[in-house]
Amino acid sequence: MPGMKQNLNCPRRMVVFAVFDIIDQLGGAYEPSMAGDIQATIPVLGKLSRYAFAVTALTSETSILHISLLQPLAQLTEAEKQLALRYLLDCILYHMEEA
Repeated sequence: MPGMKQNLNCPRRMVVFAVFDIIDQLGGAYEPSMAGDIQATIPVLGKLSRYAFAVTALTSETSILHISLLQPLAQLTEAEKQLALRYLLDCILYHMEEA
């Protein structure tokens, strides 16, 4: 299961809101999972896949965003999987900068 993470200098709550905003903007469908992650089916770069997002608070002002590709619903090469994850991460980071 490919994934990536990013340390962020912002509160967990802000990151969680940004994740939901980006899922909505990309036309994805989401539901909370038992572990507290956000699982979503999202079309990224024209290909539908299932992703998991988790946000861990380090302090009240810092957090870590984790994004994992759970299940590609279309054929993806390893490079496309990494590109999709990077795209999602960049979308969330950009959205947080704009907010």
